[in-house]
Amino acid sequence: MTRRRSGRVPADERSVLSSTRGLPAWTAVLLAVAISLTGVAIDSVSGDLGAGFTVAFFLGCVVSVLAVARRSVFVAGVQPPIIMALLVPLVYVVSGVGSGADVFSRSQLVAIILPLATRFPPMITTTVVVVAIALIRALVLEPRPRVARPAAPPVQRSAPAHARR
Repeated sequence: MTRRRSGRVPADERSVLSSTRGLPAWTAVLLAVAISLTGVAIDSVSGDLGAGFTVAFFLGCVVSVLAVARRSVFVAGVQPPIIMALLVPLVYVVSGVGSGADVFSRSQLVAIILPLATRFPPMITTTVVVVAIALIRALVLEPRPRVARPAAPPVQRSAPAHARR
């Protein structure tokens, strides 16, 4: 958490804005989850996850990968499918979908997992966009400085033993 004398943030700690320190990995995950839960709250009025959740999920993941520190870009890149796989079934369990059936019955599992399967296209789209942004950030925008290897000292070669006689 140190700044250099020039006042610039070290490269591994920058967000996409070079003058701003990036978020730690765990904060980036919480940011994406919080924005996604905002979409859940918006869609709770209609009783089903819809466009509000999809847009909030996409924006949350994109904002997260842009705000995270460069050294934590990997975490932000892999979080969209994990957040979707945990959040969608959790929302449906909490909302009581399939609650009339026995616990872990076939109908309850289908009622919980089917919404996750129908959200595969937005999840894969979000993942591809986030990974593309992460790769651009890691490889193009701020390439790591190449450390020059010190030159090997010149080797003093002497004549072979049979030539020194």
